[in-house]
Amino acid sequence: MDTPLTIRTIAAADLLRQGIHRGLEGLDEIEDDVRSIVEDVRNRGDKAIRDYTERFDGAESVPSSVEAVPSETRHAYSVVDGSVVRALGRAAEKIRRFHERQMQQSWNCVLDDGTQMGQVIRPLARVGVYVPGGTAAYPSSVLMGAIPARVAGVSQVIACTPPGPGGVANPYVLVAADIAGVDRVFKVGGCQAIAAMAFGTDSICAVDKIVGPGNAYVTAAKKLVFGYVDIDMLAGPSELVVLADQSADARLVAADLLSQAEHGPDSEAILVTTSPELARQVEREMSTQVDALSRRGTIARSLGQHGLTVIADDLGQAVDVVNQYAPEHLEILVDDPYALLGRVRNAGSVLLGPLTPVAATDYAAGPNHVLPTGGTARSRSALSVRDFVRVQNVTSLGRASLDDILDVAHTIATIEGLDAHAAALAARRSRL
Repeated sequence: MDTPLTIRTIAAADLLRQGIHRGLEGLDEIEDDVRSIVEDVRNRGDKAIRDYTERFDGAESVPSSVEAVPSETRHAYSVVDGSVVRALGRAAEKIRRFHERQMQQSWNCVLDDGTQMGQVIRPLARVGVYVPGGTAAYPSSVLMGAIPARVAGVSQVIACTPPGPGGVANPYVLVAADIAGVDRVFKVGGCQAIAAMAFGTDSICAVDKIVGPGNAYVTAAKKLVFGYVDIDMLAGPSELVVLADQSADARLVAADLLSQAEHGPDSEAILVTTSPELARQVEREMSTQVDALSRRGTIARSLGQHGLTVIADDLGQAVDVVNQYAPEHLEILVDDPYALLGRVRNAGSVLLGPLTPVAATDYAAGPNHVLPTGGTARSRSALSVRDFVRVQNVTSLGRASLDDILDVAHTIATIEGLDAHAAALAARRSRL
C-alpha cells in the first residue's frame, strides 16, 4: 500500500506506570457552533431544519416532506435485495431475543409491620433513534436502537436520518426501520435532528430520550440537550482491545484489528499480548491483509495515530492494562478465555474465543453494539432495555410502620434544619 502501517509498541509496565488517561475530547471546540444550531432549531423549527439541510447536505437533498411516507418504504423494499432484507430480519430476531431476557418485573412486598413497598416498571412514552448516514447506510444502528425500545414497551419510536441526494432516506435504513418497528422516520440529520427530537417542531414530535451514534457534532448536540431530554451516552470514536497469548491465530487477530481501524482515523485498535512473537506475526499479517481492503488509507491513519501493541509480562498484567483502559470492545483470545473473564472489570462488551469477532456482535449475534467509549466502561453499560424504562418507587406506611420510624425521621429532619419536614412528621402523631 502507499502508506505503510506503523504501530507503536510499549511495555505493559511502562504503560501502567504512566497511566492511561482518556476521555471524550474535541467537543469544546465545536460546542458554540452546535449551540447556535440547537437554539435556532428550537426557535424556528422546520424552517431552520430546511436551512441546515440545504447548508450541510446540499440543496438537492432537501426533502419535499421531512417525514418519509409509506410509499418510500415500499420503494425501499423494491430496490433492496431480498438477501439483505432476510439478513436484517434474522439479525433483528437475534437482537430481540437477547433483549427480551433483560426485561425487569415490577414487585411489591408487605413487611411484618404492615409496610407495603415495591417498584413499578414503566416504559418511556416516546423515544428517538438517531441513525447516521446520508450517502452511507447504517441499518444496524436502527436495529440496535429501536428493538430494545420496542421490547421495553415504548409507545412510539421515531428515527431521524440524513437525507441523501433527491431528498430521500437511505433504502436500507427504511427497510431496517420497518423491520425494527419504528413508527415514523424523518429525513433530517446532524445536530439539527437532535434539537428537533429534543424540543419538537411542527413536523417532528419531541421525545423523552434520544439514542444512537453520530459524529462529534451529533454528540455535542446530545450533550447540550441533556436535561431537556434523556440520552443514552456521549460516545466517542470506536475502540477495540484484543487480549491474546501465544495460542492466538495471528491472522484472525490482524483481521479484527483492521476491522476496527476502518471505522475512522480516530478509531483505536490495540493488541495486548504476552507473546512478542505473536505481536510480530500480527503486524506482518496486517501489512498483508490491508492491501485487499478498500479503506486502507483510513486504516493506516487510524493505526498510525492510535494503534498500539502492548507487551505484557503475564496475563495478570495484561488484564491490568485492560481494566485501566476500559475498552468499548474486548476480545479475549487466549488458551482459556473463561479463566480471565472474572478478572475483567471494565469493558463494554467482552467477546470470548476465536469464533467471536467484534463484527459478529456489531451486526447479528444479539447483544447491543451501542457501547461506552473513552474509558466510560468503568461506569456505564451497553444500551439495553433498562435504558427505555423508568422505575417508580411505591411505599405505603401503616400505623405500626410509621410509628417505628417517626422519631428517627423527625430527628434527622431536625438536625438538617428542615423544620417543615419535622412538622409534617409530627402532625402524624395524632393518627397513631
